[in-house]
Amino acid sequence: MLDHLRWRTLQERRVQAKTIMMYRIVNNLVDIPTSYLTPTAINIRGHNQKFLVPYARTSAYKYSFFPGAIRIWNSLPQSVIA
Repeated sequence: MLDHLRWRTLQERRVQAKTIMMYRIVNNLVDIPTSYLTPTAINIRGHNQKFLVPYARTSAYKYSFFPGAIRIWNSLPQSVIA
């Protein structure tokens, strides 16, 4: 049915929404403090705007916005970030 209607899955829409929000946060387009984001000290691969993924003791926090969005953001290629 999703193919017939040309809809994306819920997971794809969530990934897109998190990516868009991270872009807005990184570029100061929204009023969310960037203090939640800690840049990585060394960048060997990928783009130069990577952030440390916060340690999560619980699954509830591990799959919340910031840890999940940072993982997605860090996996993007430079061509998407620029």
